[in-house]
Amino acid sequence: MKALISVVFAAVFIVSCAPQESDTRPALESVARAGGDVVVARVAGTDLFASDIDLAAQEQNLIDDGLSLPKTHERYRPLLEELIDQRLLALDAEATGLNAKREAKIRLAAARERILGNMRVERHLSDTVNETSIRRMYDEQAKLVARGDEVRARHILVEDKADADALLAQIKEGADFIALAAEKSIDKGSADRGGELGYFTQDMLNGRFTKPIFSAAEGDFVGPVRSEFGWHIAEVLDRRAATQPSFETLRPKIANFMTFDAIQDLMTELRSGAEVEILDDVALAPETNSEDVTDETTEND
Repeated sequence: MKALISVVFAAVFIVSCAPQESDTRPALESVARAGGDVVVARVAGTDLFASDIDLAAQEQNLIDDGLSLPKTHERYRPLLEELIDQRLLALDAEATGLNAKREAKIRLAAARERILGNMRVERHLSDTVNETSIRRMYDEQAKLVARGDEVRARHILVEDKADADALLAQIKEGADFIALAAEKSIDKGSADRGGELGYFTQDMLNGRFTKPIFSAAEGDFVGPVRSEFGWHIAEVLDRRAATQPSFETLRPKIANFMTFDAIQDLMTELRSGAEVEILDDVALAPETNSEDVTDETTEND
């Protein structure tokens, strides 16, 4: 889920850093921790907590939200070393007054917006895209998409109807369908398999071909049937009820769709309730022709 969110809102990884409210307020400040949060390292008088490790691990997709990275994990110690280095850099930046610089305040404010935006999206997705809603979507789609039967068939495809008629007559007289398919069919994809097409539903192949196939009974010969590929003769080998893809198979696709949809709905709602005015004229200017830019650069050179 984190990866999907970061596509919409660029993730910024900041540990224990908060934006300045005034020049006298430290940029690096202690944050109230949940009970049981363990100090895992002390760096120049400041604490690093187990939750800092977990947050870093979540940002790198090593663990899911709400889980903890075990100390035995191969990435635990490298993550801890990275956080120590980051803390030392932040402390040094603060000691040298970088946190009071205008650029630092702008970047910290931008980071704060992105983090809060990500958190708002995460909360919205936890409310709208969860196991209950995903399962409900799956059940609703399963009811709507009635796939009917599946048929297993084999066919021989030729260019002329006369050839199809002759082949069908031979097969009805006892000729080997598989051998004829391998020898005569111009559908090379199935000819090597004796014309075998496997199981398919009526909507999976050309309607002109599937309609008579699905009207036939198991063991019937069908044809000749014309399609844009030529003339078919076919044998119906089996018929069964079509199986629906399992919830486990479709769950990732449903979750992805619902996540995108939920974020779009949230942004539509927020934009509809806010006054937004674009004042940047450059954003409204026509695109510059790349060839004109190249020519102008060449002339200036």
